[in-house]
Amino acid sequence: MSALLEREARLYKLILSLLVVLAVVTVSGCLGLLWLRQKIELTAQATRELETEIVKEERRLRYLDTKVAEIHQPIYLERQITRLGLTLRPPMENQVVYVEGAPFEGTHYARRVEEAKPAPDAWRRSMDIGLMDVLSPGN
Repeated sequence: MSALLEREARLYKLILSLLVVLAVVTVSGCLGLLWLRQKIELTAQATRELETEIVKEERRLRYLDTKVAEIHQPIYLERQITRLGLTLRPPMENQVVYVEGAPFEGTHYARRVEEAKPAPDAWRRSMDIGLMDVLSPGN
């Protein structure tokens, strides 16, 4: 009978070891699933934050687009001309000057034409008038 008891003991050990392996696999699977859900939640939270930032940036871009459109309106530019005391006006037909192109010399590069340099104050005043308004401390 000792052989029968040995077989039964071996069978009980096998069943017990299988139950232990099953328990280890189940627990590790549950922990893995928990870890995966936690990572999914962190990723979803980061995605929500990025979507919020994207919405804010789109709102800022729309605001800047409206400001740029406002700045380029002729009435706005006329107000800036009068506010800054500039002597600008729209060009008249006889003011348009057509410049002859450089003679073709076999190269595709444009020739540099030396021009008279404007006074520094004129450059400062002729800079983008709308930009000057945005940067002025009064606004």
